[in-house]
Amino acid sequence: MASAQEPTKDSVNYERFIAEAGIRIPLAKMADKIGPSPEFGFWFRSRIPNNDWVDVGFSLCTPTNRREFIYMGDKATYTVKPAAVSGMVGVRFNKIYALGGNRFKKTLEWSTTAGYAFFMYSDKEFNIGRNGQDAYTNTVAKALSTFQLGQGVMFSLNNLGLQLHYNYTPYGLFSNHVSNDFGSHSLTVGVFYKQ
Repeated sequence: MASAQEPTKDSVNYERFIAEAGIRIPLAKMADKIGPSPEFGFWFRSRIPNNDWVDVGFSLCTPTNRREFIYMGDKATYTVKPAAVSGMVGVRFNKIYALGGNRFKKTLEWSTTAGYAFFMYSDKEFNIGRNGQDAYTNTVAKALSTFQLGQGVMFSLNNLGLQLHYNYTPYGLFSNHVSNDFGSHSLTVGVFYKQ
């Protein structure tokens, strides 16, 4: 039977650092921009009241199979391409349930995530060409910014575990440069190590 983890009086008797590695799987319209991509994260854990836990940290994704999307610039509408990194910085609130067994320490965690997310892309600077016509001359890295909300579960056996998280990142909500239905949904599937 699962039960909430008992409070531990010794503050050094729980894992404070979590390193994660996995795959971010874009869903719906986001899958039109990138493919399943490697994702890495690092979190610092602390206890909060009511025997719950909070993690503060970040995750970075290196998009693969990057495909161009429509960008509405100040002077024209054109296509841009996702850049080599995207990610989020935030907090994760966890409810931990101890699972039975004497040989291994088994836990199940329900996590709620909130934070700032960014989606990097390569933009084109718009300059006047030799013939007086507008021309693209430089490419610069820029980012779409939004909030990230998520829910997930983590199962651990001693210090190793598996995780599954749903991520909601509405990039089109706060940008006039991409459509409102740009793509907001993804799943993270991976492994983690607690120390």
